[in-house]
Amino acid sequence: MVQQEAVIVRNAIKRYGKGQLVLDGLNMTVSRGSIYGLLGASGCGKTTLLSCVVGVRYLDSGEIWVLGGNPGSKGSGIPGPRVGYMPQEISLVGEFSVNGALYYFGRINGLDDEEIETRQKFFSDLLQLPPTDRLVKNMSGGQQRRVSFAAALIHRPELLILDEPTVGLDPILRENIWAYLIQITQKEGITVLITTHYIEETKDANKIGLMRCGKLLAESAPQKLLERFQCSFLEEAFLKLCEVQNNTLNNKVERFKVEDTNSNVLSQNEYERTKVISEYKEVSKRQISRLKIFKALLTKNGMQYFRYYGGLVFAIIFPIIQIFAFIMAIGDDPKDLKIGIVNDEAGTCGSNFSNVWNDEITCHLSNLSCRFLYNFDDSIATQEYYDEVSEASHVVQNGKLSGLLYFSQNFSEALQKRMEDGAFTKDSDLLASQIQVSLDMGDRQIGLFLQMKLFERFLEVYEDIMKDCKYSPKLADPPIRVNMFYILL
Repeated sequence: MVQQEAVIVRNAIKRYGKGQLVLDGLNMTVSRGSIYGLLGASGCGKTTLLSCVVGVRYLDSGEIWVLGGNPGSKGSGIPGPRVGYMPQEISLVGEFSVNGALYYFGRINGLDDEEIETRQKFFSDLLQLPPTDRLVKNMSGGQQRRVSFAAALIHRPELLILDEPTVGLDPILRENIWAYLIQITQKEGITVLITTHYIEETKDANKIGLMRCGKLLAESAPQKLLERFQCSFLEEAFLKLCEVQNNTLNNKVERFKVEDTNSNVLSQNEYERTKVISEYKEVSKRQISRLKIFKALLTKNGMQYFRYYGGLVFAIIFPIIQIFAFIMAIGDDPKDLKIGIVNDEAGTCGSNFSNVWNDEITCHLSNLSCRFLYNFDDSIATQEYYDEVSEASHVVQNGKLSGLLYFSQNFSEALQKRMEDGAFTKDSDLLASQIQVSLDMGDRQIGLFLQMKLFERFLEVYEDIMKDCKYSPKLADPPIRVNMFYILL
């Protein structure tokens, strides 16, 4: 069975949030190969209805059947190549040129480049398009609307939906557009659903629907509507319909009666559903290569990327600045740190030198604290000497020092006994051979940095001592070995 209706809407209800109904039980029928003019004031629900027809939005309740399928369902082709949609807002990519926009929409809808070029030349003459290399963002509003109109038509869709296409256009150009719409409906069988503020503009439509407050007041051929209300202009007929609706809602007059069964006036709530619209289900026959779609999307993204200089700067230069700032602020080692030293063994190490000598019987150590402090140089932290641990601890607590090192009076001697006696070392010697470290962990990164450097430098000094004493340097290594693996998934 061949479906004679391109669009069928039954009992459509739509609201945003908990607000007023935008569509209130609306019924509409658009025949194939015809021009349907949807008229109404701003805010009456025209754009919402069209967005539901193309599958961008969904009804709260009711049914919509478009070209034999439910919009958004698998295989319906809607939204997709079966429909050409020109929204009220200019939705073209600003970085597109005229050529870029038409080639993008042509490719994504399955056209070959040769066919796109032919169609582009035709629309350039018909719509008086700007130069092909002009960017959309550099066009006037009227020029953008003309390019948007051409983009909706480039692939010869079965259903063409135009939301306010002629706003701001020259009257002669408007007449040319209407002449072309009449031509494609008669010769190619394309269905056109158009909304406009210019009521008289739709005199050439096959059928018009007058919409107000989410309802369709009338659905009829323009001439029949004029005859019925005995008017010369459609605007007068629309005014009378609005008055009839107001009176009907206030129960002041009876509902307007209609003799012509081909017209529906104020009868939306009494619409007799004589057809089961699901019987007309059809399957989209147009198949588009995924590779062609991928190519079109890749080209679009490339144009946006390279023609939008702000985005280019943000995508390339900003990450470089971010990395540089991170390295400068966090990535490098901390600078200008201060650490307190209390050395009961050798004071400030001014005239004391660390000595290690081996008499082939034992290894003699002296002033090893100075050797360690010399290795822990100012490149890590500046050393400030104090006489008492309590004094230095007070400065650390006040945040003026990052840490404190304390060496006992017999540090070197105790360390020598620790090396020689091993398991028999006295507890007092074990304690005296330790470097007492206190770190300010209020800034955890600095505290961990100093801790790591202290361990590194102590192990370096300890290995040197092992060499001087003619011991194996491996004795200075901790009894743990870590091997790193980097697994790529």
